[in-house]
Parts: sequence; C-alpha cells; structure tokens
Amino acid sequence: MKLFDWLDDRTGYRDFMHEALDEPIPGGARWAYVWGSALTLTLIIQAVTGVLLMTAYAPSATTAWSSVMYIQHQMSAGWVVRGLHHFGAQAMVVLLAMHLGQTAIYGAYKKPREMNWFFGLGLMGLTLGFALTGYLLPWDQKGYWATKVATNIAGSLPLIGAWTQELLVGGADYGHLTLSRFYALHVAVLPIGTLVLLTLHIAMFRRHGVTPPAGANTKHVDRFYPKQVALDLAIGLSIFIILGYLSYRFHGAPLDGPADPASDYPARPEWYFLALFEALKFVPGRIEWVVAGGIPLLLGGYLVAMPFIDRGPSTALRPRLKYLAPLGIVGLLSVGLTYSSISSDKKDPSFAKAIERAEKQAARAVTLAKRGVPPDGPLAMLARDPHTAGPALFEKLCASCHRMGDMGPEKGKDTAPDLTDFGRAAWVIRVLDNPDDPMMFGRTPFKGMMPSFTRPPADKEEAEYFTKIKPADQKAVVDFLVAQAHGKADKGSKGEEIVSLRCTSCHRVDGETDDDESLAPELRGWASRAWIEAQIRNPGSGKTYPAEAMDDKLEGHMPGFADQLSDDQIKLIAQWMSDRITDAPK
Repeated sequence: MKLFDWLDDRTGYRDFMHEALDEPIPGGARWAYVWGSALTLTLIIQAVTGVLLMTAYAPSATTAWSSVMYIQHQMSAGWVVRGLHHFGAQAMVVLLAMHLGQTAIYGAYKKPREMNWFFGLGLMGLTLGFALTGYLLPWDQKGYWATKVATNIAGSLPLIGAWTQELLVGGADYGHLTLSRFYALHVAVLPIGTLVLLTLHIAMFRRHGVTPPAGANTKHVDRFYPKQVALDLAIGLSIFIILGYLSYRFHGAPLDGPADPASDYPARPEWYFLALFEALKFVPGRIEWVVAGGIPLLLGGYLVAMPFIDRGPSTALRPRLKYLAPLGIVGLLSVGLTYSSISSDKKDPSFAKAIERAEKQAARAVTLAKRGVPPDGPLAMLARDPHTAGPALFEKLCASCHRMGDMGPEKGKDTAPDLTDFGRAAWVIRVLDNPDDPMMFGRTPFKGMMPSFTRPPADKEEAEYFTKIKPADQKAVVDFLVAQAHGKADKGSKGEEIVSLRCTSCHRVDGETDDDESLAPELRGWASRAWIEAQIRNPGSGKTYPAEAMDDKLEGHMPGFADQLSDDQIKLIAQWMSDRITDAPK
C-alpha cells in the first residue's frame, strides 16, 4: 500500500521490523524463552492501568483512600483497571522468579552476558520497589501497617537505618509526606529507572542473543517470527486472561478500611514478603536488622557474584549445581516460610477475629463513603459513625466487665450483665425468670435484690405467698419494656398496668415508686437511647438508677463515664446500642 510505503520512506520501520522479527534463535524457539517477553507485556499492562488510575487517584492522607474507593466502587470499569493493576503487580513478582530461575539454569549469566545479568538484577530490585511503594498508595489499613513494619525494619539497620527511615517517611510520623514520597517513587523515579534498565537489558539481549541449553542443536536456527512470537503471544494472552479472571473473581482488588494509626490492625505484608516476615520471628527484636538487612544483602551479593564464581565455559546443569544450590535453597526456604506464615495465621483465633473485625469496618467504610466523604477525610467520617465508633468505644471502656456479642471477657469471667440482647424481648424474659443468673445481675452488687417472676423463692414461707406471672401478663410486660427500648411510651397498655401493680414496689415509673429507698432503675424509657446515654454519663443521676444505687459501699457498681468521654462519644455509643435493639437501618 502506498501509505505503508510512505511511512517506510519517512521512518524506515520495515528495516526495524525486519531486524526485530528475523532475529535468529540458535537451537530453535522454546517455551523457556517466553518469560522475558511475558514480563515486558505485564509491565506494559502495569503502565497502562497505572496511568488510568492516576486520572482519579488523589495522593494525600485525607483523600487517597476515598479516591481508591471511588475507583473501586463508583468509577466506570474502575474495578477492572484496579484489579488488572493489583494482580499484574503480583504476576510481575511470579514472572520475575520464573525468568530469574530460567536464566540461572541456562547459565545466561556467563561470559559475555554478565552485563545483561546485572541489568536484570537491577530490574528485579526495581520491581520489588514497585511492589513495596504501590502497597501504601491506597492508604488503607493493610498497606499502611505493612509499610510501617517495613520502614521500621529499615530504621533498625545500623548506621544508615534512621536516615533511611526518615527519608522514606518524611519525618517522625506517617502522613501526607510519606504518601507523597512513595507516590513520587512509584510513578516517577522507579518508572524512569525501569525504562533505562529495560532498554539496556533488551539492547544487551539483542547483542548476544539467547543462551541455548547445553546439548541443544545450535545448527538448527529458528527466526523470532513466527514461532517464538506465537509462543510469546500465547503466554501473554494466558497471563491477560488470568489477570482478567482474578479481577472478575474479586471484583477488582481488596480495599481495607482507611489507615488508622490508632488501631490495632494485625500487620502482615503481601505474600511475596511473607517469607522474610516469618524469618523475623526466629530472632530477638534487637537483632531483627541482621535478618531483615542481612538476608537480602547476602542474596543480592550472591546473585551479583555468580558470573565471577561460575566462570567455566560449560552451561551444562550438573557441573553447575554447586553454584546454583544456594538459589535453590533460598527458593525452597521462601516457599516453606511463606506456607508457615499463612498456616500459623489460619490457626490463630485472635488473628482471625482481628481480620473479621477489619473486614466489617472496611465494608462499613465503603457504605458510608458511597454517601459522601467529608472534607476532613474518611477517618473523621468513621469517627462520627455510631456503628464504627460505638463498638470501638464499647470495647475500650465497657468490655472489661460486660459482654456484647463477640466483645468482652470470656464467658464466666464477665462481672456485669451480658448486653448482647439488651433491650430485646429475650433479655427481658431472662431477667424476669432469673435476675440472679450470672449473665444478668448474678455477679453484681444487685444480686438478690430482684425476685424471679417465674420461680418461687427458696424460702418456704415466702414461697407460700408467691404467684407465678401468667404467660399473657409476662408477654404484656415484655412488650411494654421493649416498647420503652424503642422509644415508645406505650401508656395505657396492659403491660404498663401490670408494671404499675407488680413492679413499682421497687422500680420507678416516671420517677414514682412505692419504696423511695429502693435501688431499682427507672422503667419509663428503659433501654431507649436517652436512657442509655444517661446510664453511661452517670448511672446514679436518677434518670436511670437512683443516686443511692451508686453508693461506694456497693462494691463493683458501674462508674459514670462523663469525665472520660465527650458528649459526642457518649451519644455514639448510645446510638449504636439503640440501633442494635431496634434493628435500625445502617
């Protein structure tokens, strides 16, 4: 065609294509040669998806997580782009190991290919640098804490540790500067270095050609096109299909909750750094730097030294096994340590519980963020959310005595009523049946103060006067109290009538009782949000329990938290507990 002739006349592209596609392959095309091309194709995927992600990503501690959430959940096809980029990064690490192994086995580090080997090692370091810096960019819990672990280890290195950590972190605290520096490394410094080394790597490869395996018939020569091109395209298409499947399978990539420096998130690195993480468990903390810095340094030094150690002309595998043995041992140890780390986490119930809690918080954060993230960021958004801040505050201040679902002391070690069903029918039925049950008031100063409405007293004389509450009356009382918890007065109901007849000898209803010295709580509005707020603020205010119920002589009673919590924090806990009772939409 005249167009192609015109282009060739101006650019000379036909000569370039001829040189590229007609490259001779002594010994013939092989599957073993596809890994370098696969890495290059995956790198292109990373570059394209990375640029697309940059169009929506906002690199700051208050906006990074929100922008990634937008990409993942709201931007058209954003989850596809993010999934390809996320799993492409992991594929790069796998392909890197495959390419390094194939090159070492074939002896492609030997004279005259030493420089190409060195450029390849440089690209390996840059790839791991991409993995490490990209991990932090979503500014979620997993990335934040894993990066903090990594930089703390770097900071433990002698002489240069403190300087290196400060350079990466940008100061004493992790924040905007940390993210900005990692982002600059990820999208500018590392790509430039990769482009330079990749160009040199390919140039050296073109200069010296492939390294055929020992014993190959080098008289048989294939051209790069079509056979090797077909093999390269086959592996490239397979990788793209796998990345597409993983992106579809996980609907993009995982996103934890926003990074929270005050949380107790169980930090773990990505799987390709787990071996080093596991190895650190076998040494005291004060010498972690020996493993964290020593192992990579020794491995890197060994790889750099290989062309000088193995200087024989033969590329046959058997005579070179003694030189390749350390690489094989490191590979096996890495697999073993990675498996050990994953296995030990699976057997650790506290880790599983922490991960489950983190997943719930992440899901909650996404739900809230879809409604809009405030200008002060996602952490502020979560701090104002009752269903995030409520359980966190409860676990911090209340769970030493009370149980609430999976929070609190082990069963049998709680010293206050189990609040899991507080405000619901089951809780009321239980307290009417056996108020001294260990799950109720049996371990509190109020044990023995309230009689059962369904069980006769142990004292025979008192038992003669006991009348068991009728099922219909019990249901009416339960309905009345549950209505109070739902914020309904339920005045004039049968339940209110029964409570006024049978309960006000101790309890208060609208502040009135037959026994002013009684320590029983107010039942009007019981377990409602306002009642819970008053109870947390000051249990002896008279709005819930009378002041006498908090007498210092009653050892073990609930303290007030007005001096430990702000008014907003008290309202957050109360709102969360109230919503649990009423199953309010979240």
